[in-house]
Amino acid sequence: MKKFEIIEHTADLGIRVYGRTLEELFNNAAIGLFGFMTEHRPKRKIEEKIILEAEDYEELLVTWLNELISMFFTYKFLPSRYGIKITRDEPQEKVLEGTLLGEEFDPYSNKISQEIKAATYHNLKVEKIGKKWQAEIIFDV
Repeated sequence: MKKFEIIEHTADLGIRVYGRTLEELFNNAAIGLFGFMTEHRPKRKIEEKIILEAEDYEELLVTWLNELISMFFTYKFLPSRYGIKITRDEPQEKVLEGTLLGEEFDPYSNKISQEIKAATYHNLKVEKIGKKWQAEIIFDV
């Protein structure tokens, strides 16, 4: 199964992401995000942990991707592996706990291919189709 594919969008960048599980879907969305941003493949030298909460899977996906973008530009952290667990804290609350492995991104020795400002809610979809998950997300470039 492919992880993601580019979808057409007039001004920004869009991807359709696939996963057998919700965790795999979120993992593949992160791979798609950084696949556009840089060709550098980091080693697993640094570990970062995050916990995110949202009311639904769409909000959780946008929050997840924007947290990764923020970590990249603020701390120059480029993840290479995403250990993700998604649970329900309450009936309405979704929680993502992640352990990220990666390294510090050096913009002087590595190139940023495409700067992505943020994941957006524009035409956002996260849905289960049969036994698999699919999402569409547009990035502001």
